[in-house]
Amino acid sequence: MNIDNFKKWGMERMSYSRMSSFKNYPSQFVINRIYGYDTGSSPAMLTGNIVEQMLYDYMIGAESPLEMHLDEFAEKFADYHKQEDVVKYLELIPKFYKNCEALFNKMSNYKLHSYQEELHTEILGIPFLGYSDFVYDMGDELFVYDLKTKGQMRINHSDKLQQWIYKKALEEKYNKKVTCHLYIVTPIKHHFEEIVFNDSHEVEIHNILKGMNKVFELCNDKKDFAFLYQPNLDDFIWNSPKIIQARKEIWGI
Repeated sequence: MNIDNFKKWGMERMSYSRMSSFKNYPSQFVINRIYGYDTGSSPAMLTGNIVEQMLYDYMIGAESPLEMHLDEFAEKFADYHKQEDVVKYLELIPKFYKNCEALFNKMSNYKLHSYQEELHTEILGIPFLGYSDFVYDMGDELFVYDLKTKGQMRINHSDKLQQWIYKKALEEKYNKKVTCHLYIVTPIKHHFEEIVFNDSHEVEIHNILKGMNKVFELCNDKKDFAFLYQPNLDDFIWNSPKIIQARKEIWGI
């Protein structure tokens, strides 16, 4: 593993989102991380952030009017190309938030250690930076709850990889046992899932980093990445206005 290969492409400070994008959405990685295009957010992506912030405000007793958040959401996406998605998530945000109350009810008697805490660790010599969700101090142990708003009740493997990194960082920082949980919320129900880690999670993260290292070493020009990773135009994500413009400039299609 050569940190210089990561520095070559401005990736000397790694994050889970960068690593995940490289593994799962390589063509989008080329657009956003290599070429630096800002293709914007989507209503679905921002919904989770809003619901999470509202829950945190509720936990600490801060004012966080629902209508204010909905108005800001609608304003941000006033020019979004699929207004039906904006309407959809404006209706879903209150439902997601209602089902988030279970975490407050479950953990209200325990100390909230931190929210969005900046975490640092190193994996195979590559520095990582990330931000945890809700971390509770249980005395000799820390409990982490990672809120995921989803349309359906499902657990993604990638969610576990992210928490493995945060678990490592928290254990190194506080020298305490760390137990990670997924807190999955849909518009109609919620679910708590304790994550059981095994060696394969670490191996997979190492493999992804080794893959990044090799690609960064081989590529000497942005265009090299574009030749390696071609967009799948059958996927609907490639047809938003900003991405259409970026793909034409990068791939000519």
